[in-house]
Amino acid sequence: MGVLDNTKFILKVCELFYLKGMSQKEISAHLGISRPQVSRIIAVANEKKLVSIHLNYENVQENALQNQLYDKYGIETLVFDTEDTKGNQQYRLLAEKSADYLSIEIKDGYSVGVMAGRTIRYLADSIPLSRHHGLKFVPLCGENSINGTEWYSNVIAQRMASRSNGKYCFFTAPHVLKNAEAKAILMEEPNIKEMFNMISHCDVCLVGIGGAVAESTGIRASQLTDEDISSLSSMNAKANICSTYLDEYGRVVDTELSDRILGASILDIQKSKVIALACGDEKVDAIKAVLKSRLIDVLVTSIDTAQKLL
Repeated sequence: MGVLDNTKFILKVCELFYLKGMSQKEISAHLGISRPQVSRIIAVANEKKLVSIHLNYENVQENALQNQLYDKYGIETLVFDTEDTKGNQQYRLLAEKSADYLSIEIKDGYSVGVMAGRTIRYLADSIPLSRHHGLKFVPLCGENSINGTEWYSNVIAQRMASRSNGKYCFFTAPHVLKNAEAKAILMEEPNIKEMFNMISHCDVCLVGIGGAVAESTGIRASQLTDEDISSLSSMNAKANICSTYLDEYGRVVDTELSDRILGASILDIQKSKVIALACGDEKVDAIKAVLKSRLIDVLVTSIDTAQKLL
């Protein structure tokens, strides 16, 4: 009888591997068989259903929602309990609870793109970065206000760099310009070209999701006019992510405003791993539009928001 037909021997190998925590190399030496044989025995055990693995999830509800959202939208989703909070308090709690996971996504030497937004700002204070080395933080847009605001992307990039002893750069241009001609001129400037080059080489991008309404952080940061907002409404814009507006079906809304925005669009960062953080009743429609677009890789959200997305 060969080892692959000997159920007792197969179970012995599995016991050493799964229960004793021995490596395949250690099992090979312990039992006097080759390492490829060990690997094959473990595979056969799984094929014959001699092994079953049970994961003890801390929160069954969160895991169930994650699976349901993946089945519906095809996007990896991480769901966290934000304890019935609302508004800025909920954004802060989502950032704090997801910080440890998101730090795993950032590897030594990574270039990390950061978008403006309150949730990303809270993440900048929560995510453990001191363990990393050689990081560089790249803002994905400039800013229109001459007054410093803690949730602008330049400020966030600087904050994250200071917490990781990493590097950062500034996007030294307004986010929304007066006309398309001004954008065309600035796009020829060497420092702006270099900025977009750095953006295109980001390994990971951390972004928020907002609605296309006057109260959203993205609209306020861009200081859009009533005419701009009316134009977006007439085009059925439902979501704002990076410097891009999407309709309810996740399609990019192309308006005259698009020709005046100077910042990374969601299409500009498709070579990066795009992780979006968003929660709240006021953002449900916007998050749905972004999920339908399939232009992000991971969504981080709250239990109550996840339930409304299904």
